[in-house]
Amino acid sequence: MTAYDPSDLPGTSIDPLGFERGYLFLADKILPGLTNVASHPRYFALLCAGIYLNGDTTGITQRDLVRKRQEIILRLERFWALANVLALPDQSNAIRGVTYAQAQADELRRSGATRTSAKYPLLSRQVQYGVIGIYANVGAGMRFLNREDLTLTPALGEKAAEAFIGETELPGSVRRAVLDDGDVPLATLKAWGERAHVDGEVKAVEAACLFEALHCNATRSRMAGFLKRHPWTNVQDTELCRLARIRGYLKSKDEFQDLREAISCILEFESCYQVAALMLERLLWVCRHHAAASVTLAELNGDPVVQCVRDVFPARVRRFLSTLDSASNQVFRANLDRLSDVREFLEKAQTAVDDIDAFLTAFIVRHTEVQHGKFDRGRRKMPWLERTDTGVNLTMTRAGGASRELRSPDDFAPHPYRLGAADALVLGAGRAPQA
Repeated sequence: MTAYDPSDLPGTSIDPLGFERGYLFLADKILPGLTNVASHPRYFALLCAGIYLNGDTTGITQRDLVRKRQEIILRLERFWALANVLALPDQSNAIRGVTYAQAQADELRRSGATRTSAKYPLLSRQVQYGVIGIYANVGAGMRFLNREDLTLTPALGEKAAEAFIGETELPGSVRRAVLDDGDVPLATLKAWGERAHVDGEVKAVEAACLFEALHCNATRSRMAGFLKRHPWTNVQDTELCRLARIRGYLKSKDEFQDLREAISCILEFESCYQVAALMLERLLWVCRHHAAASVTLAELNGDPVVQCVRDVFPARVRRFLSTLDSASNQVFRANLDRLSDVREFLEKAQTAVDDIDAFLTAFIVRHTEVQHGKFDRGRRKMPWLERTDTGVNLTMTRAGGASRELRSPDDFAPHPYRLGAADALVLGAGRAPQA
């Protein structure tokens, strides 16, 4: 498969060195089925309620049924988002499309309206970036629904829908407006928003659904338990520090060897990612701040940041390779070949670290291969840098790079490993009887 890249423009790109695939593989080793963006559990019950409200489905084709369900979900989402903003305008930033909902609330206040419909835009592309696009796939993996036809699972999806409708006391007028594309009194919507707020208290039945969804996967369940045992220590705490504490706790517990080896690999993978990202960024920075948008090998050989990278790169790569080669747990080792392309790149760069020409070439070749694996409107994306006879220069794309000078590996944020999403589920499930 070619590299995934959501950037719309031919030159722009995420993941210019191709670490994303390995990162997602490792994230699945500790918290499978979750994503960083699906981090507000109330959305799962909202999605289920939208499907549940669909009503009579007899005498309708499968395609039209899915379209109808989608329309109901989107309409309920727009009413709910507006209800959140009306109820707690300063505490609703977790809403997807909150600025659109706030603009609608402001317009309603200016006009003196007392009723509203859901006929306003929520996000530029609500299907892709709202509850359906962000939460449906995760919800399917957690057994709330079937993604293909937007049907609820009887054991969990229907239960979550009924809990959301009943425990938030969904008003009959809102329900009718969702089904008939009508309008509702603002006062009614605001009062419901207080009960159904995105960060509001989850009551017992909805909490029980979240508990079951979180713990239906054994790996995710065990990791959630360790996250609960090892919470954030302070505002300066990081995910990697927290994972390191968990690894330390698991050090003598053989029954959790798969998680221990996965976390060890994550820590060393991110260490390599940060130093590799610094190297590419340094090349972009020095080229961009050179009059000719080009820099010679001699200049790079004397650059302090490049030298810092060369000093720490071999040891970091050795530690990463050691975590891979010494791992023995079969659960962790399953599909470990998904890290092979990153491993090959790091090994090549490591062996070339004493030769500035070969070392830079390893990075440029890797970056070029990764960019050429991405497509925009049928065309391969261009690399940001290219090798010349004398050094390195920017390509015509003039893309990529930070807006400020970065001089240390620690200047690069590591990949996020879904800990926030898991924490939110643990918190939301806290009122469940099983908990």
